[in-house]
Amino acid sequence: MADEVRANINELQSLLSQAKQPTVRSLLESELKRQNELLMTVSPPEKKSIVKSGGKTKKITNYSWEENLKYVKVYVRDIKSAEDVLEKENIDANFEERSFTVILRKVGPKALNYSLTIGNLKKEISPEECKVVPTKTGVTIHLFKVKNSMWSDLKQSKEEKKDEMPKMDKDADPSAGLMNLMKHMYESGDDEMKRTIAKSMYEAQNKQATGEASSLPDMGDMGAGFDDL
Repeated sequence: MADEVRANINELQSLLSQAKQPTVRSLLESELKRQNELLMTVSPPEKKSIVKSGGKTKKITNYSWEENLKYVKVYVRDIKSAEDVLEKENIDANFEERSFTVILRKVGPKALNYSLTIGNLKKEISPEECKVVPTKTGVTIHLFKVKNSMWSDLKQSKEEKKDEMPKMDKDADPSAGLMNLMKHMYESGDDEMKRTIAKSMYEAQNKQATGEASSLPDMGDMGAGFDDL
């Protein structure tokens, strides 16, 4: 999947280098940003090495979570007793827009190491606001949402991850690739996206009617309903 997303990014960059109209460039840049964010979730960057206290690191598989409109709390419990102190310097955390990794070192009397990595988060978080707070028996991980909303699930479903751009033929005409991309963005976008694309198509059709050059391919009657949006 990561290779496919990288191919999408390369194709978008190629189309962006050919696009001239500001509106079209803005749409391509928006989709390019989305694909780069998707790449971060399916192929997270290599994390910096962390010096451990010795011994193996146990992966945390048991956790719970709850949410409100503003943030998500992930609870890790029962990895230490209330008497054991988990020092802040023994907590390492790396937060990305759609994933995070937490390393806990020297936990409990046996000085065990624990790690928790969760990728493909349901929606974006704000890495600079997220934090890890020690509790009596473990830690609570605070994930602050970029947009106020209820997630219902902590991670994306397989169906949601499949909602990607159509595959692009590297040997195809660049204008055909742009046409397919614009159609996909129009069909899957919200009302604001549809309005923006329809406006671009409407203006392109008017240019063609008056004999002016347009950087957009002919996309049929997609822009015809602009006044109705």
